[in-house]
Amino acid sequence: MEQPGGERQDRAGPAALTEKFALLLLFSLLLAGVYLVLKPFAIGLVFGCILAIAAWPVRAWLVRAGLSGTLAAVIMLAALLLFVLLPVVLSAPGLALEVKALVERGSAWLATSPQLPAWITGLPFVGGKLATQWEAILHQTPEAQAMLVSYAEPLRKFLTDAAVGLASSVVHLAVALIVATSFWAGGGAIVQVLRDSLAQLGGSKLADLTDVAGNAVRGVFYGIVGTAAIQGVLMGLGLLIVGVPGAAPLGFVTLILAISQFGGVLINIVWGGAAWWLYTTSGTGLAFWFVVVWGIFVTFVDNLLKPLLIGARMKLPIMLVILGVFGGFISFGFLGLFIGPTLLAVAYDLLAAWRGQRLAAEESPPAA
Repeated sequence: MEQPGGERQDRAGPAALTEKFALLLLFSLLLAGVYLVLKPFAIGLVFGCILAIAAWPVRAWLVRAGLSGTLAAVIMLAALLLFVLLPVVLSAPGLALEVKALVERGSAWLATSPQLPAWITGLPFVGGKLATQWEAILHQTPEAQAMLVSYAEPLRKFLTDAAVGLASSVVHLAVALIVATSFWAGGGAIVQVLRDSLAQLGGSKLADLTDVAGNAVRGVFYGIVGTAAIQGVLMGLGLLIVGVPGAAPLGFVTLILAISQFGGVLINIVWGGAAWWLYTTSGTGLAFWFVVVWGIFVTFVDNLLKPLLIGARMKLPIMLVILGVFGGFISFGFLGLFIGPTLLAVAYDLLAAWRGQRLAAEESPPAA
């Protein structure tokens, strides 16, 4: 004889399954709606999180000084509005045109077959070789000229697109500042919720990976973005002091070349072109030698700044940095120059930390 309870359980099975499916469908639709709402601001949200993590030590220092989290966030937001967003808003609209004009002036100048100054050709040991190489460049075959043009055009397009992307990234940058300020004001609680959630999923080792991710973000942001920004600002200020035209776009070009990680030689072309312009207009005066010395300093200052800013935090291979910079730019626009290498650094460090945990677990002796 069938049990009444068993019959009720048989009937409840399909109903429970249908209920779970309906809940899963509703939850999936909710996630899809959230994605559609946040999709236009995704770049700003990601960059805001990166900015919040990178500047968290400053927020912690302000809190230790006796300020509340909210007041510290307001102070940091005001500083970013004054020194980041305002300069971008003022300079971005005309920057693309200035960069394009700068490249065109450089191409037109090379087309005039300019000669090296006598003081360069008269240098002992190297002057004659420099003059020979310069003549070879100026009087190259049409095939060689076409090859150089084919390499120069992608660089010109990249720099111009980056300048245009800066103007189009103003909205994303504003969203990023709002997100970062929210984190600075109440980020401690958010981080604790994240750590608790990861601890529930995978234990304390998984929760500790939040520290690994934070160090990776700060290492890339200080070591790549920070040094490149400082080089760009220093170059622009130095050229502005001596009255070189186009100091702002030249500083922007220096920033892009520095963040690309293989633009050291091209940075020499930036200040070298400025020094040449000064030489043709006023000779080898004080301004000329200032630009030469200042340009060499800016080119190599990253070797001094990176050890100070990142210490041992950054372990990302240079190839991944380059892929992150250009891949991020293609995928996310101007802010992708910063987002790309940061995401790769987080993934690389998390993988290395996970691998280290696995090796440690395998090598540890079993408990007695």
